[in-house]
Amino acid sequence: MTPTVAIFRKRLLSYSETFIADQGRLLPTYKALFCGYQKDSSGFEMLDGSSRILLQEHSSMAAMSKFLMRKGFGGGKTWIDAIASHSPSLIHAHFFNDGLDALQLAQRLALPVVTTVHGHDITKHENAVAQSPVNRRFFAQVDKIIAVSEFIAEQALNRGCPEHKLVQHYIGIDLDKFTQQKNETDEPSLLFVGRLVEKKGCTYLLQAMQQLKQRIPELHLTIVGEGDLKSSLQQEVETRQLNVEFAGTASATQIREHLARCWLFVAPSITAESGDAEGLGMVFLEAQALQTPVVSFRSGGLVEAVEDQATALLCEEKDVAGLAHNIESLLENSSLRHNMGNAGRQRVEQLFDVRKQCAKLESIYDGLN
Repeated sequence: MTPTVAIFRKRLLSYSETFIADQGRLLPTYKALFCGYQKDSSGFEMLDGSSRILLQEHSSMAAMSKFLMRKGFGGGKTWIDAIASHSPSLIHAHFFNDGLDALQLAQRLALPVVTTVHGHDITKHENAVAQSPVNRRFFAQVDKIIAVSEFIAEQALNRGCPEHKLVQHYIGIDLDKFTQQKNETDEPSLLFVGRLVEKKGCTYLLQAMQQLKQRIPELHLTIVGEGDLKSSLQQEVETRQLNVEFAGTASATQIREHLARCWLFVAPSITAESGDAEGLGMVFLEAQALQTPVVSFRSGGLVEAVEDQATALLCEEKDVAGLAHNIESLLENSSLRHNMGNAGRQRVEQLFDVRKQCAKLESIYDGLN
């Protein structure tokens, strides 16, 4: 009989969490059963064709059921029975806080729990107290922690995760979606994709654009994303009179089209004041898959997503002069740019092919059964 894994996310599923949908969809032998509390309309369609069980569809008082279950007082019985009817072998939660909830579900179903920690859920200072009661309880009860990078693995250990429960595993991307031919725009172009928040470092890119404006006046930057800093970034663009377009949000298909056309992908992530840092950075993998060189800072786990001097040029966090220099170096050297692009595709095929990675993930699952 085909084994089933219950993939748990409280909200199914944010549009930015394609990696969760693809990982479940492309498991070679396990069947994915996506379960959560409520639907997130922004990305729920990514789960079309997959089994989905939502608490909100099995309870007229979903909020109360969730509260009771979290407190260990029962609740959500119809939902839990629906999950149990698929006879899952284990629960795989994504993100630390979801893992906490998954433990309550696992107790009711008598199943092991594996939780993937991705980034902010383990790096932020508010989550960093190694001996906090919540951390101690979670790490004592969870069966396995998957870290999306070596950087995140180190953070998890610092937070109190027992070494014997920790494994590092790259998720990967679906390369079948990244088949566009590289077709650069006529004029030099940069692309930024990400939330407009402190961690993503977009302001440093605008400062670099200011430095490059006189030397490369035709240089154009497209910013894809929304966030709390959008208005201040727009003001910065206006004040500096930069050639920048704010494109808003974009679908995964549209982002791939942008990546195939731009000369460089530039996303200078930093460690935020809160401690939030890149766990890996899926969009860095996507850029390489479409033969687009990356320019960024050495920050968090993104140094594992790319290879400095081979598929990317990196400098220290907040080094605007270094960022501008690296952008200019690649814009002016088409041979280097194209060689880096080719190397990027090869790197992703070797290390981040989600189908290969899903086969490795199943060996983790098998170890829990």
